[in-house]
Amino acid sequence: MEWLESMHRIRALKLELARMDPRRGMPIAPPAGAPEEAIAGVERRLGMALPPSYRELLSRHDGWPQLFAGASLLGVRALARGSYMDVGRMVLEHCDGEEVRGAGERDGAPATVRGRYGARSALVPFGIDAAAETVFAWDPEARAPDGELEIILWTNDVGLRLSGFPELLDMVKDMLAAELDDRRKRAVAQVAQIEPAALARGAVASKSRVRAVAVPLTPAPRPFMRSALTG
Repeated sequence: MEWLESMHRIRALKLELARMDPRRGMPIAPPAGAPEEAIAGVERRLGMALPPSYRELLSRHDGWPQLFAGASLLGVRALARGSYMDVGRMVLEHCDGEEVRGAGERDGAPATVRGRYGARSALVPFGIDAAAETVFAWDPEARAPDGELEIILWTNDVGLRLSGFPELLDMVKDMLAAELDDRRKRAVAQVAQIEPAALARGAVASKSRVRAVAVPLTPAPRPFMRSALTG
C-alpha cells in the first residue's frame, strides 16, 4: 500500500523539521487503531462505506492529530457522533461559489464544488483544524471503482479537488519535503554568510596576538652609574 509508505514518510519529515526548528514542537504520535465494530458503527452512522484507505487507517490509527495545516484526521468517535460535521459543512457552505481546482489542473476554468458535485451539504467532513480554517471532506457521489472517494480540501480560502485519501497524503508529503528542502537551503546560506565574517574576525585576532608578542626579548641596557670604585 503506497499510501502507508506516505504516512511513514510524513512522520519522518515532521520529525526532521521539528529537529531543525524545536519551536514548532514535536509531532504528536497517532493513537492506536480502533476496533472493527467501532469502524462499522461509523459506516452505519454515515450511511456509506468508508474509503478502503481510510478504513485501513482507522484500523491502524484512530485518527491522526495535526496532519496538515493544523487539521487533524477524525477518529471513529468524532465521525460517529458527527462532532465536527455541522462545523465542517458550515465552512464549505460559506465557501459556496468559490472555485475548487483539481490538484493536477493548471489550465482552463476549474469546476465549482456545486457544479462538480451538487449540493455541498452532501459532503462528509473527515478532517478539520481548531479554527475551522482547513477542512477535508469526502464526496459520497464521487466514488471510484476501487471504493475511494474524491476529496475536497479547503484551506486558506483555496479549494482543491483530490482523487482520494492516497493523493491527499502524497500532497502533504510533497509539501513537507519542499519545506524541509527550503529550510536546509536557508541553513546552508546562513552558514555561508557566517563563515567569511568568522574568518575575518579570526584574522584580526591573529594579528592582535602577533603584535602582543612582538616586543624586545632582551632588556634595555641600564644606565651606567658611578660609584666610589669607578670614580
